[in-house]
Amino acid sequence: MISKLLSIGDLIYIPSDVLLRHSTGFTKTNRPINVVFLGTNSAEYQVFYNGAKCWVNKNKVYNVRS
Repeated sequence: MISKLLSIGDLIYIPSDVLLRHSTGFTKTNRPINVVFLGTNSAEYQVFYNGAKCWVNKNKVYNVRS
């Protein structure tokens, strides 16, 4: 789970087997990935993945270690 406030452009880590919601349906990650944070709503983060904006559950993502 994310333990800090995020800014647009921050990297976040998504483990494998997590669903990403996008305009044409859902995609499940088949490996761990780092994505760019774009925004938020009450339950999800908007991220940039594979050339598209997607939504992912806030409880399924983590900080990228620096």
